[in-house]
Amino acid sequence: MGVPTFRVDRLIERLQAFARGAADDFLDVPVDFGRAADFTRRVWTACRTIGYGMVATYAELAARVGSPRAARAVGNAMAANRVPLIIPCHRVIACGGRIGRYSAPGGPLMKRRLLDLEAAARCAGPPAGD
Repeated sequence: MGVPTFRVDRLIERLQAFARGAADDFLDVPVDFGRAADFTRRVWTACRTIGYGMVATYAELAARVGSPRAARAVGNAMAANRVPLIIPCHRVIACGGRIGRYSAPGGPLMKRRLLDLEAAARCAGPPAGD
């Protein structure tokens, strides 16, 4: 009765399938939050519940973790995320359907690509101000 092992090779296969458009929420992938503050941990945990093809705004995520006025702090937590597909920060957008920032490689263009891959973009045209 040992501790279940996590197979990195299987994760690589899943990430490759994700890049081809296969839906995966990666919720079973363990994440070590390290020394992250309690608020950041709560935000990352809540972010993981945003389903494939869905989005939430920074303000909505702030409300989910009990801090409805902390949208900017949610953005800071997203910027500190070091596992961006496992904690799907690309699914967190600014109000009005704007993409917002993305600290992973490729920046907002990559965020848009991921949202398009998941068919989750809410706005029909280019986001204003991005």
